[in-house]
Amino acid sequence: MNPDVSAVVVSHRTSAEAGACVASLRESFSREGVRGEIVLVDCGSGTQEVAGLREAGADVLVPLPENRGYSGGANAGLARASGGLLLVCNADVVFTPGAVSALRRAAGQRRVGAAGPLCFWDAAQRLRLPPGFAPGLARDFLQLAAGRFPRLDRRRFRAFARQTLRLWREGGDAPHLTGAVLAVRRDVFDRVGRFDERFPFEYEESEWEDRARRAGYRLAYVPTARVHHLYARSSSRGADAGARRRASRTLYARERYGLLGARLLEWAGALARPASPVSLRAPRVERRSGASLALSPNPSLLPFVGAALDADFELPADVLPSLPRGPVYLRVFREADGEPLETYVWEYAA
Repeated sequence: MNPDVSAVVVSHRTSAEAGACVASLRESFSREGVRGEIVLVDCGSGTQEVAGLREAGADVLVPLPENRGYSGGANAGLARASGGLLLVCNADVVFTPGAVSALRRAAGQRRVGAAGPLCFWDAAQRLRLPPGFAPGLARDFLQLAAGRFPRLDRRRFRAFARQTLRLWREGGDAPHLTGAVLAVRRDVFDRVGRFDERFPFEYEESEWEDRARRAGYRLAYVPTARVHHLYARSSSRGADAGARRRASRTLYARERYGLLGARLLEWAGALARPASPVSLRAPRVERRSGASLALSPNPSLLPFVGAALDADFELPADVLPSLPRGPVYLRVFREADGEPLETYVWEYAA
């Protein structure tokens, strides 16, 4: 009998994290009464990593001899999966009780092309990762030219903050879902196709979601499905990650916006006018009623990781390994309308 759910877990130099991911899935299947299988794919990490993955307890292990990127790893796993619902995820994700069932219900709706969970960055589940950040020529241009058009920047932040808070609280249709976890029915993949392996690192989910929306499907954000995602932890282990990310970004811009649009985005960075926010000696912010905190390494603060300021905030130690060295921007904003109140910067040097 075929499983109800096939989880495709893609790993690259993340055998330790993959073990925790597989264990959480196995527990979820058992607790929630789901017939599930786990297909674990390694993207050319080497014999030592593969040996560690053999101990993870997956039903199927697919060791690829080369790094085909997340898109290639996901496709290799999908080729071996047999469930009607495909749960494609990074290895550095831990599922909490009820998450699999909530995603299964949402993705089972006829017009839903993919469903994604609420991802927490820290183990204490205070820092919420963004639901997604939909691309667009004007949006991408203003993102790269942050600070040049302050009124537009402020307006964009308010709109994104309102939308993000709504999705975190209520869920519903989203313009974009991050690729950390995607629940997709097999018939949707059959119609839309699998991931485009020309994207070596990132943007593969954006391109796939573009196709899904063109086919008339919705993207569902499901805050009742909660996972702990060690965001950016695994990507930092690839020496060529920066080059692969740039290649994917360039390809996506040319495919979606054409050569002229791609060149416009290349030029946009020269227009940036970095702001000079108040410096913090430590990443701490006092509580403030009716306000939330946005954090991002981007001066535009878009997209952002968020936390409610119903208590004093200090950046948790368990997220520091995911941070790039350099400035981290923190913005207090009003929850009622997304209005920015204060913006700070903290220099991460560790």
